[in-house]
Amino acid sequence: MSICNTTEHRLTTLTQNIAAVIADLSVMTPRKRSEENMSPTDKGVGEDILVRAAWHYYVDEMTQDEIAKQFGVSRASAGRLLDRARREGIVSFTINSPYLPTFHVGRQLKEQFGLSDAVIVPDLSHGPQEQTQVNARVAQAAAQYLANRLKPGCVLGMGWGETVHLSCEYVPAEILQKVNTVTLTGGVDSYVATLRNVRTSRDAQVSNWVVPTPILTSSGGIAEALRAEEGVKSVLERARGADVALVGIGAVVGTPTLSQFGYTDEDELKRYADLGIVGDILSVFYDAEGAVVPLDSYERRIGIDLEDLKAIPTVVGVAGGMDKLEAIKGALNGGYLDVLVTTESVANALLDGGSPGP
Repeated sequence: MSICNTTEHRLTTLTQNIAAVIADLSVMTPRKRSEENMSPTDKGVGEDILVRAAWHYYVDEMTQDEIAKQFGVSRASAGRLLDRARREGIVSFTINSPYLPTFHVGRQLKEQFGLSDAVIVPDLSHGPQEQTQVNARVAQAAAQYLANRLKPGCVLGMGWGETVHLSCEYVPAEILQKVNTVTLTGGVDSYVATLRNVRTSRDAQVSNWVVPTPILTSSGGIAEALRAEEGVKSVLERARGADVALVGIGAVVGTPTLSQFGYTDEDELKRYADLGIVGDILSVFYDAEGAVVPLDSYERRIGIDLEDLKAIPTVVGVAGGMDKLEAIKGALNGGYLDVLVTTESVANALLDGGSPGP
């Protein structure tokens, strides 16, 4: 059954099996199909273009006029793209995941960085976006990815930050209510919004474990004592044994979440940059090659280490926007991620060697 142009079906598409959508507009691989009702300019349009158009229409809720301007075609041609996407089964009630390997950039990222999957969200063409807009778009894609892969009874380890919070907000409640969750670090105040999204129903046979400490304590001695507490130690062990981990990727430029929560300031971020630090995951900082940079603050930190994170079977890193480029590249070089959810511009820059381009 085809997707109808209604709000209900748009929301269905938003929350079900849609995942990575990316298109290299310069590559159009012909596909065997009926040529009925197809204009000469439509011939040679490959799956990449069809899925990109479907994403913009059903997820971004762009009009056919806006899609036509995006692709530089007539409105009628834009309508034919959407019609073909439905007719050829790319869109039914979802953008079907079997088509995802056709996306060249995602496939190249997987090969270049040894990822098990890459979820790429197409950029919007109408000018630069605020980081909050980018976070919402990549979080939406991460939620769709998780919704297809979280199994009842599995343990989801949660990092902290805006993208993780939004991702959990977008995952359908009926899925989260069948999944155990555990925080990967201390910082109850930082997790409050996320934890509201993972509350279980009364009859759910799952648990939500929280490390009951700050992320950073006032001294190394306090952190050491808290780590030795059974209630803290047991939750950290559960975190290390998670089946899937969802983490954000912080940068040392812009307004990172660490500074928003008061864990660092502009002067300290500048000092980190001078040390060669490009980003952090779970408040552990690394350089461009992904090597952890030793800092005194780790003595006061409570959470699993990045080596613990790497041991989790599936680590999903979600971050987008060019401010995050170097941080994302460092995380990939360090081998901390199995799945990357990011934006089209970042994906292309990663394949170009990390250069943001003109």
